[in-house]
Formats: sequence, structure tokens, C-alpha cells
Amino acid sequence: MKWGMRILGCLDLITFLIFIYPKFLFLISTFTINFSIPQKAGAIGEILVLLLFALSGYLIFKLKKSGFIISFILIPFRFVYGYFSFDFLSYLAYCSGFKNEISTDVFQNNWFYFLLVSEVMRYCLSAYWYSKLNQQ
Repeated sequence: MKWGMRILGCLDLITFLIFIYPKFLFLISTFTINFSIPQKAGAIGEILVLLLFALSGYLIFKLKKSGFIISFILIPFRFVYGYFSFDFLSYLAYCSGFKNEISTDVFQNNWFYFLLVSEVMRYCLSAYWYSKLNQQ
């Protein structure tokens, strides 16, 4: 259970690291180009959500219950913004030279369902471990 919780914390930190750079560039572009106020607020909101991912990953290592609570709060944001825990695998495949294979419609469709199912399984496992922590 201890290593599993650390893996979940690492997945949150990896999610933060993967998405922070493009979202930060988008935030900068919203303030340098004429974007509307709702678009600027949305860009700031996404950065704040990503910072919560970093906080969740850190707290799962240090204060497990607090980290899980923040992780549970982030559930709707994961699905709205598409911040799936195992999405880093597609980035690894892209960087490893499988650009053509992962760009097909069939792969993208199947990959989305894989990410959706794995994210639901991740949160079922998180809820189980959180209940175990509360029983101790």
C-alpha cells in the first residue's frame, strides 16, 4: 500500500510536469495578445489546478490523508481538462519515434477509453487506500 500511494503521488507530479509548460505558455500568450477576460481567467484557473496537482502529489508523500482529499477534489478537473494520470505514456511514445502510430484515429479513440478506464481504476484504488488509512 505504501508504494502504491507513492506511485499515485508520482503520477500527480508527472501530470503537473507534463502540462505546466504548455499551459504556462498559453497563460503568457493570453496576456500578450488580445484575449477576452474569460479566456484569461480560464488560463489562470488551469494553472491553479495544475498547482493543486503538484500539491496533491507532494502531500500524498508527506500527509497521505490530505493528499488524497486534494486528489479527490481534483476528480472533476481531471475529466474536464483531460489531465489523465497515464497520459504521459503517449508523450513517451511520441518522443520515442512512434509519432505516426499514435496519430491515427483508431489509436486515439482506443487510447482515450484506456485513459478513462485507468483513471476510474486509479480513483477506486485511491478510495480503497483512503478508507484503509482512516481505519488505522
